[in-house]
Amino acid sequence: MASHRLATRHRKDGERGQVVVLVIVLMVVLLGMAALVIDLGYAYYAHRSLQGSADAAALAGAQELPDGARAKTTALQYSASAGAKNERRDLNNVTTTVTTRCIASIPGCDPAVAGQVNAVVVLEQAPTKTFFAGLFGIDAFKITARSTACSPCGLQPLDIMMVLDRTGSMCQTSSGAADPNCTDLKNAQEGMRTFLGFLSPTSQWVGLAVLPPAAGTSATARCATPLEATYNSRAAAYTIVGVKEGNNYKKADGTLDTNSKLVSTINCQKGNGRTAYANALEAAQAELEANGRPNVKNVIVFLSDGAANIGPAYTPEYPATSPYRTQPCHQGVWSANTIKSKGTLIYSIGYDLNANGGGANKCTSYTGADEAPAITAYQAIQGIATQQPGRQTFFNKPSAGELKGIFTDIAVDLARGTSALIDESAQ
Repeated sequence: MASHRLATRHRKDGERGQVVVLVIVLMVVLLGMAALVIDLGYAYYAHRSLQGSADAAALAGAQELPDGARAKTTALQYSASAGAKNERRDLNNVTTTVTTRCIASIPGCDPAVAGQVNAVVVLEQAPTKTFFAGLFGIDAFKITARSTACSPCGLQPLDIMMVLDRTGSMCQTSSGAADPNCTDLKNAQEGMRTFLGFLSPTSQWVGLAVLPPAAGTSATARCATPLEATYNSRAAAYTIVGVKEGNNYKKADGTLDTNSKLVSTINCQKGNGRTAYANALEAAQAELEANGRPNVKNVIVFLSDGAANIGPAYTPEYPATSPYRTQPCHQGVWSANTIKSKGTLIYSIGYDLNANGGGANKCTSYTGADEAPAITAYQAIQGIATQQPGRQTFFNKPSAGELKGIFTDIAVDLARGTSALIDESAQ
């Protein structure tokens, strides 16, 4: 009997030992689960915090595009790194890397052109302390947050009138010789099509005004070779595509619709005649006021390749002493100033202003006498543009060449401030 009680006691002592082992194992498991729940939960919270700062930094940097250097500097200022505006007190030793890139699927950037960028990429990394996982030799987790923001990503609603100089010099070489291919005019047409490629017909309505004006707005009149004498007609049509009727310039797939009134009219333009800025600009503004949308920004994009040297001659509106005839360059600037005072933003492009044939860039009255006071085509076209510190609205392309880059720059400027976070994996 005594031996039986002794055996039973030994067995119970062994079972107690097994229970202790099981309790220790369970404690380890529970600690592991606590480490998983608490430490990973904290890491998740820290990641959310870090992701927020990365997003803020990317968006802030994108506001400075296309200036890549300023974009990087600004993004770092808004990061979570020590001393930055979004420094996180709950995260130590945050490292931030900022890069810029060109995403071809977003308008406004061509990867083949060196230096062009339209996106900021912010990568932030930081260690997070652990509470329980340290018992297992894991003192910290390394968390990473990555954010990409683009700019421009899109445009605000705009009503835009393009004003095209289609005078005879657009079909001449810089020396004044005839150019059967109308290279300058074709470059302007290609630039305008490039510009439309960055726009959305649902948000950006676009019309077209020309100088010399057309005899009418029918398909035949819009595409006919312009006649200088049309300046002298009260029925002259400077606006040949209205801002409202030009808002179907793209197909559903985003490509330009060459059958649309706007694109087909751009494509069929021919060059002839002399230059007068003022009436074309005034007609563009009148179209925006008459048919533009309320509470939508008005924009005029004006292109000319030389000096104004003529004006309308019908009376009593335009007598021989009218500044439209005697000071056509100055009058272009004065008309533009009135337009700008109404809040319209004007971009102007001086094209091939190094041309010397026929006094292309010498501002004269309709008689051929020099304007008084003297003014050059460069000064006039520059004066037509909106003057705004820190914003380029006047573009000088002194020699013949492609205009796609300038029209791209205008589209990018119109989209300034439209930065947005994007899913980089989808680009």
